[in-house]
Amino acid sequence: MSDIEIYTDRYEREHGRKPLGRGFWRFTVVSPTITAKDHPVVIDSAMTYDKALEVVMEIARRRRSERIIVEP
Repeated sequence: MSDIEIYTDRYEREHGRKPLGRGFWRFTVVSPTITAKDHPVVIDSAMTYDKALEVVMEIARRRRSERIIVEP
């Protein structure tokens, strides 16, 4: 599908489960070279995790990012 890594460990430690269901999601889009370009993304409307991930994946592709961190 994509070569962008989805990092969920922080979320799983905080919530004790993988991200799923409907909610307000927060992500950090990580660039490959400069950490100052890490970009927080907050989905401000309730949506399923899968839909929110689609939205943030499009942002990550445009930014040529290498990782998406799902924030707790």
